[in-house]
Amino acid sequence: MAPVRESTYFPPLDKCLDGRHQLLSWRATYIGLADLKRACTDETLERYLTDSHTLELLRSTLLLASPPTAQTKSTFETKTSAINVVPSTQGHFDIKQIQNDTLWLSARATIDEVTALRIVILEWQSKPAFRLQKCSSPSSLPSFGGSYGGSSLQPVSSAVCPSLGFPQLPDEAITAETINSEETRRKRLFSIYLEERLYKIRTSNYLISNASRTSEHGESNIDQLSSTIPHWVEQMGCDILNTWRGPSVAIEVLNYRIKDLEEGCQWFSSDDMQESIAVEWCRNQILEMMSTLNVLLNILALQDRLPSADFVRQWFNLMNDHGFFEEFQPPLGDLYEPHILDLQSLCSLVSLAVLKLPMALEAFKPNGRAKDEAGYLLDVNTCSEITEIMINAASDCSQVASPAVLAWSIILQRLREQSIAAQDEKEDRISTHGAPNIEGSPDGENLEQPLFKHSASLLRRGSSAGSDTPQQQSFLEQLLDKAMSVPVDGDAVAYLARAAVDGSHVLSVIATLSISCFAPSESIQGVQSNLRIRRILMDLVGDVLGLIDYQPELVATTLAVLNGNEDYWSPAHHTREFRVIKPATIFMEDDIFMTKIFAVALSRFPFEILPFLRLCRALIGSQTALDGDGLPAIWPKLAATDCLTCVLPSSFTSYQLLPDDEESSIISLTADFDIFDHEHTTRSTSYKRLRHSGSSTSAHPMCLRQIPRGVIGRVLSETKPLVVLWRHDFCPLAYLGILLHLAASVELSFGSSPQSDILSSEVIAEIIDLLSVLLLTSIRSTSASNASISVSATAHKILETASEGLEFGQDIVSVVFDVFEKELGRHLKTSEEAHLNVLSSCAQFVEALLHVMPDRVWPFLGRSSLLGTKDCDNRLGAVLASAEVVIGKYNFLLGCIHLFESLLDDAISHAVIRKSPTKSVARFAASQSYSTGISQVVMKKVLLNFQRIMLDVYQSISTWNFVLIEQRNEISTRLSSSFNRLLTCCLGIEDGPDINQKLTVSLMPAVEQVLKIFVSCVGAESTLIYMIQMIQEGVTEALSSEPRCTVYGIQQTVEVLRLATTSLRLNTFVDLKRSALEEKTWKHAFLLARCYTSHPLFRQPVIELLTVLVLNADVSDDQPASLLGHMGEDAASQFLEVLAVVDDPLCDRDVSVAIWKLLSAVVSKRQQWFAIWVLTGKAPRKLIKTKIVEPDGRNGSNSMFGVALDRLSNIGRLHARNALALLEFVALAADSWPWTLAIVEKHPYFLTSITEYISQVETVTNTTQNRSGQIELGYYKLQMTSYITEILAMYTHYTRQISNTSYAKDLLPNLSYVATVAVLPPEYNASLHSNLRQNFEARYENCRLTAFKRTSLKVPSLGESFYYDHEIANQFLHMDPSWNGQDRDGFAAELALANVNFSAVEARINLFHSWKLLAVELSKTLGTDSDYQKTMAEVTMDCLRANTKTTLPQTVFERLAQSRADLAFTLLQSLIQEQSSRTEVKNVLFTAWDALRIHGVDLAITLDSNQASYCRTLLKTLCLSLQAHTSSRIVPSSAEVGTSQTDSTQKRPTASDISLNTVLEILRVVVANGFRSLTTLLHDSHDRIFPDDFALLAAILRHSLRIPGLERHNTALLSTFADAQTSRYASTLLSWSDQLATNRDPIYGEVSVNFLLEMSSMPTLAEALAVEGILNHMSNTNLIKHLRTSKGMGPFDQPVRLYNIWVRGILPLLLNLLHAVGASMAAEISATLNQFPGQLRRASATFIYYGTVPVTNDSEPSSAGYITLSMISEAQTLAIISKMLDTYREAGPSAGVVSSDIMEILWDRSRVKEDVQTWLQTRSVLRERIMPTGAREERWARLRTGENSASWSVNKLEEKVVEDLEQLLILLGGNDD
Repeated sequence: MAPVRESTYFPPLDKCLDGRHQLLSWRATYIGLADLKRACTDETLERYLTDSHTLELLRSTLLLASPPTAQTKSTFETKTSAINVVPSTQGHFDIKQIQNDTLWLSARATIDEVTALRIVILEWQSKPAFRLQKCSSPSSLPSFGGSYGGSSLQPVSSAVCPSLGFPQLPDEAITAETINSEETRRKRLFSIYLEERLYKIRTSNYLISNASRTSEHGESNIDQLSSTIPHWVEQMGCDILNTWRGPSVAIEVLNYRIKDLEEGCQWFSSDDMQESIAVEWCRNQILEMMSTLNVLLNILALQDRLPSADFVRQWFNLMNDHGFFEEFQPPLGDLYEPHILDLQSLCSLVSLAVLKLPMALEAFKPNGRAKDEAGYLLDVNTCSEITEIMINAASDCSQVASPAVLAWSIILQRLREQSIAAQDEKEDRISTHGAPNIEGSPDGENLEQPLFKHSASLLRRGSSAGSDTPQQQSFLEQLLDKAMSVPVDGDAVAYLARAAVDGSHVLSVIATLSISCFAPSESIQGVQSNLRIRRILMDLVGDVLGLIDYQPELVATTLAVLNGNEDYWSPAHHTREFRVIKPATIFMEDDIFMTKIFAVALSRFPFEILPFLRLCRALIGSQTALDGDGLPAIWPKLAATDCLTCVLPSSFTSYQLLPDDEESSIISLTADFDIFDHEHTTRSTSYKRLRHSGSSTSAHPMCLRQIPRGVIGRVLSETKPLVVLWRHDFCPLAYLGILLHLAASVELSFGSSPQSDILSSEVIAEIIDLLSVLLLTSIRSTSASNASISVSATAHKILETASEGLEFGQDIVSVVFDVFEKELGRHLKTSEEAHLNVLSSCAQFVEALLHVMPDRVWPFLGRSSLLGTKDCDNRLGAVLASAEVVIGKYNFLLGCIHLFESLLDDAISHAVIRKSPTKSVARFAASQSYSTGISQVVMKKVLLNFQRIMLDVYQSISTWNFVLIEQRNEISTRLSSSFNRLLTCCLGIEDGPDINQKLTVSLMPAVEQVLKIFVSCVGAESTLIYMIQMIQEGVTEALSSEPRCTVYGIQQTVEVLRLATTSLRLNTFVDLKRSALEEKTWKHAFLLARCYTSHPLFRQPVIELLTVLVLNADVSDDQPASLLGHMGEDAASQFLEVLAVVDDPLCDRDVSVAIWKLLSAVVSKRQQWFAIWVLTGKAPRKLIKTKIVEPDGRNGSNSMFGVALDRLSNIGRLHARNALALLEFVALAADSWPWTLAIVEKHPYFLTSITEYISQVETVTNTTQNRSGQIELGYYKLQMTSYITEILAMYTHYTRQISNTSYAKDLLPNLSYVATVAVLPPEYNASLHSNLRQNFEARYENCRLTAFKRTSLKVPSLGESFYYDHEIANQFLHMDPSWNGQDRDGFAAELALANVNFSAVEARINLFHSWKLLAVELSKTLGTDSDYQKTMAEVTMDCLRANTKTTLPQTVFERLAQSRADLAFTLLQSLIQEQSSRTEVKNVLFTAWDALRIHGVDLAITLDSNQASYCRTLLKTLCLSLQAHTSSRIVPSSAEVGTSQTDSTQKRPTASDISLNTVLEILRVVVANGFRSLTTLLHDSHDRIFPDDFALLAAILRHSLRIPGLERHNTALLSTFADAQTSRYASTLLSWSDQLATNRDPIYGEVSVNFLLEMSSMPTLAEALAVEGILNHMSNTNLIKHLRTSKGMGPFDQPVRLYNIWVRGILPLLLNLLHAVGASMAAEISATLNQFPGQLRRASATFIYYGTVPVTNDSEPSSAGYITLSMISEAQTLAIISKMLDTYREAGPSAGVVSSDIMEILWDRSRVKEDVQTWLQTRSVLRERIMPTGAREERWARLRTGENSASWSVNKLEEKVVEDLEQLLILLGGNDD
């Protein structure tokens, strides 16, 4: 049986208390749903809401909470029993307290115990956040009131609102004891309980409002979003809607809430507490009522049938009982006045929605609704009660009830009409055919409408058969009579309609309801709710048209419904995301609306100009109906019409009446009539002069200026002057263009009536608004709907049509510009709001035009007085200071801010296109206007001046007065976002050092202005304080339960936090250690912690800002600022507790990653105290008191470090990004704080989990051909493996320190994947990057691809923006078709693939470096292990092989190759030290030689290049690989085991043969030729060659010559060194050595002699040296002559190296030559030795015994009285040579020599023997006279041998000296004793 799925709504209690599960509150659920991005991707939210228990709660949202029962009590006791919840040993929770609080809440709220328990757990889990909000800050926050100064935009005299619109309630002084008290806790339980109730209703309402339901007409019956709302949300909404338990529940809830309000809050007995919570309780009751009404409104809107009679009766009885809440006054009602108004509006709307006017009227039509859908209309009594209630409301002139009253009057009127029609039809049938056959005749079927068939049949069953008479009363008549039976003066229908229209002013009420909004209009739900309300109201207005004729009030109401609360800049106005049935769609598809409203308004144009203009703007702005060219559906009416209405002046008499039988108002013109003569005769003389002069020179078409004679018109008014409707072809849009042209030259009036002056400010503003909406709508529609239509062609058509009536050389654009300039000049004359409206309209037009004709906008702004770019003050600032700041409304400023944003966008999005030369390619013809005619100088000036004004606004806004606080928030949000975008786009990419060549050259001056404010040591204090204030306000607003209040401040705070983060990251760009903003932010770290807990949207930006603070603090060499100190210990404690839940309960991946990035910075960037808290979970002060300096594993169990280990224990279930962040944190913690490895060791699962991961991780091919996500998985896995490997390396080091070698042995078998993959060459796709660069730079000729390389402004992260900043590149190039391509195959996709490939390369390189650490660490622990040796040998070969093949860029490959070579050398060195003789180790030779050959064997070239270090490493590795062959012990490899014996008979080269051939080649190429090359290069350029290079060749030679079997290749050896003339170059180097000496140190002399010495170790080569006369060549060098001094050179004489040359070079060389050549060389050897008499005499006296008396005689050698190992070695060599010479001398002719030729060497053998014997007999004196002469000997001197040493030596050096002296004594003839 499958296990039962655990509930996510309320899992077992132990999981909630131990931190494994965070409960999801209804508030967090609602906020998560409102964030569409999260709702679409958050599986946790979906899993929670689709939980069966959660779904059941949502279905019964409005049901009253279930009371406690015996069953719930039992469930509660089971959940909290000891068997299910283990009591906390560390005091984290008190289960008794939880139980008591639960029972208290259950009793107070009358809810079941389990529900109460969940609320108690919610309070317990949210306690850290609450404490953080209430705990005291380390320092008081500054006061934000008063003036900050420093800006020209501050008002001269204005009422500054210190709180900026938000009431500042004093915080309660809550101490730690108060926070933990029972009173405070239960008050919080009360608040959370109320909050849960409210947000559960809101969540249910949100889901219902997004239900997917299709009506019977095939159209969407609910507002839908195009692919933005998750499908599961729609399905949940449908499920809740389908299982809805009846609207009557809502009425029951409303009654219950009203009753509660009447009785008051009785939660607490304490008067003080009762008073403090009364406000919160009352507000929550009202908000719940509003949410309940919203749910009811949504459900009614979604139902496709009429409501039931019971519900309708209950609803209207509720409204009647409470007077439609017209006089609703709850306790403390003054505090809730806005909520009460919203409640009344909702009651009005629900009352209207309950009647369902369209469905009710449809029921009366033929083939109407069936009886089961007729609802309340079937109930006679219900209809009667409704009528009575409506009449009562009408008699009271109730505005709340007026829409319903009007709707009911319409229903009654339709009922009466249908009843009369039915009665007439019946009477006609009776008179014609007699009594009808009710039961069976076909005619009887048409007796009644379908809706009432059932009720009619019921009535007729009560009468006798055949008794039907004409007077029989039908059901319609009975229904009408019952409904009309309510006593009222006159006709009830007329009374209701008249009372609604005249008494309650229902049209004004409808307009108010349309404009009101009961949810944030910026949110998805707010837009949907507002649209749904307006659709209901639009249906009512449509039905009113049958009762009311065209009039101004009706037009105003229609406009209000069409526009709602949207303005030009509303988000819904510019987006096509909402595929809804908008009111404008209903208007345009309804013939009644178009006929009775639009057609009439058009016919009265231009006499009544404003209604037509506003209707057109409303219909066009909705973007509903568009034709094939992207033009609005009403475009034909704007482009041409066949009628117009105007006034005939009293003086105009050129018309005649036409004879007409029906009417005498038809006239005909007998002369041409100038249209503009209809204007008021009171117009100024200057205007008349302008009009007449214009007519004489005008080039306007006559049809636009004059009506020709013969045109017929109808007189609309009989009084003078006549108003005439003319039948004449006319272009309204061109006429509007002429009006604008005239308005540019005259003073505008301030009319406001529909018949106002056509040149009033209001009319001109509406004309410009219409043009702006036309432009913007056409641009948005064509770019979104039809890619074949040119983006600007439609807009050009609009502008050309509007310019048709203008004079030659003018167009509508220049006319609007002239109006703008003229109005800007009037700011000193007037501050009328109408004047500001014209300015706002002009700003909108300029912004819209910028999208079409930027080449017209930029020059205009460059010469306009708006920005003051023509040596004058900017008019924008003047208008603000003198008008808008005084009025408190900032529509013009907002328009200019939108313009500023569009200018930034234009400068960025077209920067590349403008930089590239224009090409005449048809495909890109539309973009040519963006690249021509715009001067960079003009763009710089415009942006700079605009930026200065915007910065001035930003600094001054805190002192301004605002009528609408939303405007201030919008200004702050947009400016913060613009500044942030400016900095990011200009400084986020490496666009080259030359400013003039940058893509953002036009933006750089503006960037410098922003940097002066936000990135400087002395920033604007008022700006910085205002930024902090916006954050503080965001905290206050986010904690509010009022959606209207919260939405406007959230985004403002987010943008400010992002701007601060970007600004602080820029400190490194300007080499600024600490800016003023950084100082201010540090002081308010406590506020940031509070901000984090207040709203989910604040979390990521707050964490990123804190991360930047920590990182910046570490840059300085000084002591960094302490995050713990600035935040305060109490706040830091609570903050860490809040962070401990990371992304729970909603899995916000971005927040989770940001948190672990912050903690990584804390533990690695010198935040010691905070880091200790993070790692141990305890305050540093407590650890100090307990004297715990390095906590052990137990201290990290409840810390963030412990949380990371716990989560990584299930690493396979983590998302890769989360796992990466966690692994990085653990790795940095272990690296910075090694004692944390003790915590790792004691964790039961962590090491096992990560070890299993790297052993089981699959190999993923990171090919760029795969676009399905496999690449992403690949580089994520590689990077995760890299971090794990690094952690394992540090832990292995830790285990080695504690002498635990077993872990390393257990780990080794799990490293096969890492060992294989880590050293593989990264799969760099060279063709992808090469083709991308070539194609990109070919398309954009003057733009390099590297210009989009990401800078440190953004935190690097693997993915599609890793190397090139894809987001910024998209902002620069998204306008170009080549960027996105036709099927996502443009440069954007290729750039993303390139970044992914770079990510894969980076991850592979990181893995290699981590593996390098681990491999080296393992070599120190498992060096003797055979399996380890095999693995490391293979790794060594893999590293060298990887270096032989690569496609990486040169610089990357060089660094990686060097690292690989270093690892290979280190591992091989370890294997050699352990004397490993495995075949795999020996095979390294061939791989090392191949690597060196491929790299280059000409040392003169390789060592003289930038890869010299790599070449030297390869040479060292080759040297070690040769050393592995000097041993004859071979352990067969696993591949050789089991080889068939039959294969041994086959003739094939053995390993030794292959090795010897390779060695011979190495000797020839590397040693012989290499020595010659180095010598030559040293002579030419000795700064590139070092002595170690020669020593390395000598070592290779030494190990090569020691390989067994090489002596069989004497001929090859001789040929190799003879061809290279090695001995000659060696002697030549010796002869130069005195000249190459540095500080008198002849190091190259030692090098050359040692090389000759290594050659002489092979007898064949020694003979060749002897034949070549090497001793003679050496004797003639200047360096050797220095050894022939009379006193000789001892080990303490300077230079010391001369003595080393003598002891370690010349003497061993002579010995080798003598041994190799034999007797024939004896004479030359003895003669050569005697050339150094001083050396021999000094050597004879070296061991003179002086006892303990120091030697002071200068005649004695400098070494007298001291013994060194080199002195003993010298004596040993001389003893051997002396003995051999004596032997040859004694043999004489038998040895083939003349005895007399062999001279006695001048070295006293017997004296040395006696002295050595003396030293050995006085060991105590010897011990004191031993002198170390090198680092190794000093180390031996410190190394004690122990008491049990057989030599009685104290240290290793003494032991070595004694051993060598004893060997010397043997060589000298033995010990006589």
